[in-house]
Amino acid sequence: MRAIETRDEAERSVAHRRRGRSDGSSLRDRVVITATVIGVIVFVLIGLPYLRVHDVPPEGRPVPLPGDVASDPDRDAVRAWLRDNSGDAHPRELRWWRARTLDEFYRQQLMAAKDSAEDDPEMYDFVEQLESQGPDRVCRLKYRIKNDVGAAVSHDDLFSLRGGSVRRLRSDSSVANGMRKYFPDDAGDP
Repeated sequence: MRAIETRDEAERSVAHRRRGRSDGSSLRDRVVITATVIGVIVFVLIGLPYLRVHDVPPEGRPVPLPGDVASDPDRDAVRAWLRDNSGDAHPRELRWWRARTLDEFYRQQLMAAKDSAEDDPEMYDFVEQLESQGPDRVCRLKYRIKNDVGAAVSHDDLFSLRGGSVRRLRSDSSVANGMRKYFPDDAGDP
């Protein structure tokens, strides 16, 4: 049991080792310094190259690297169309479905147009247009843009790609509804 100190003993100054300052000679100091140096070296060797490859701006969309071998020209064209037509300079891509030529859909559409043209002669122009253009290359993109107020609005659109030009298909059209089955929800790339 510890004896109770008198008032004089309690007020007497005690020589303590000064805290907060160290000359680096203790084992604890050497461990901390070594761990810090190793952490910095690991970050420089592994972390910086990883961040360069996986560079993502605050908006969340991948930054297209110039000269990227895996660059998709269809995706780049849709990105450019979005920047030009959405009013948001930094749309956030949520999911991407690669462009495909919808041959089966084209054949069904052409057969239906020919059947309609038998009853309505004005449909012949539409049949000729379909035959001259051929099947569409179509892709799907889920993205988020900011509206006039600054709130994020999600979109899930199909885009038609023809001769370097991009056209968004109206989501409430029968054509878009027919094409959507070729782009199942679980098949898109993040």
